[in-house]
Amino acid sequence: MFLFLISTPFNKEIDSLIKLSLEFTYRENYGAALAIADEIIQKYPQEPDGYFFKAAIYDYYMEDYHTDKYSDKFFSNMEIAEEKAKAKLNSLIDPKERAWMNFYIAGAAGYRAMRAGREGNYIVALKYAIEGLKPLKSALEEDSTLYDAYFPLGIYHYALSKAPNRIGFIPSFVLSRNREEDKERGINYLTLAWQRGRYTSVISALTLAWVLSQEGRSKDAIPILKGYVEKYPESRYFKWVYGYLLIKEGRFQEAEEIYEKLLYLVLRDQPDSPYNAVYVSYSLGYVKYFLGKFEDALRLFILAEEYYEKAPQKVKGELKEVISQVQKMKKRTLDRLGR
Repeated sequence: MFLFLISTPFNKEIDSLIKLSLEFTYRENYGAALAIADEIIQKYPQEPDGYFFKAAIYDYYMEDYHTDKYSDKFFSNMEIAEEKAKAKLNSLIDPKERAWMNFYIAGAAGYRAMRAGREGNYIVALKYAIEGLKPLKSALEEDSTLYDAYFPLGIYHYALSKAPNRIGFIPSFVLSRNREEDKERGINYLTLAWQRGRYTSVISALTLAWVLSQEGRSKDAIPILKGYVEKYPESRYFKWVYGYLLIKEGRFQEAEEIYEKLLYLVLRDQPDSPYNAVYVSYSLGYVKYFLGKFEDALRLFILAEEYYEKAPQKVKGELKEVISQVQKMKKRTLDRLGR
């Protein structure tokens, strides 16, 4: 992704350790990824890097396992990263070094915005996103080749294109924009971060693929993720998004292969995650139904119901819409089987 064209102002050891920790994260070897982040912290305690990426690893884990069990560790590490970056920013002169500190400050706000958004707190999410804009713009003013900064900037513009015309405390001039222009700018920035980002390339690809799917462009998104699915065969994360894209395009035979592998990985590695078990059982059952494999589909819908019954009440609430679809598809399948 043109990484040879990009330089970072910090030393090569930090750079190589960050890349290695991210590689382990994408392979979902979280113990190894966190150990490397801790090594950065131990060797360079005054730098924000180790804390920032340790928080990012916790965030990725919580998304993978659909849990909030490491929220406290996520927020504490991100807070330290932000404090370290602000402290260094005051003493730095080199614009490239200042750019990276501003990136970490903006990134901390961006991650908080994403976590708030996932919890449905969209006003809080937008507030954090707006807070991150100033340091993000400063980062790009100080170093226009810091392509990682286009990842959060792309998310911000795409989210802005979907925001309502009026939101409580947010000044109307912030929201009254050309939505189509914001949408295209968001997609273009995410594409740039994917193609040229140093540390955000992979996560930008995942985000870009999802955004394109929401815009009816799943066909364009599939080639973006295919290479990552092949590169990280042990990964669940990439398969979730890739399988969804294949279904959207009606490519059920390919989706069947992806979801069969995903079901195996979820049941093997995440036995205490009923949310994921219900979702993948339903998704594979859905694919089997449209391939005419009704007996297989029925077994999978029943499996989804079984995992739903085992889920805690909070998770059952989160699965309300999914289990409703499971029951509808189960009825359709029984009708097809004449039962």
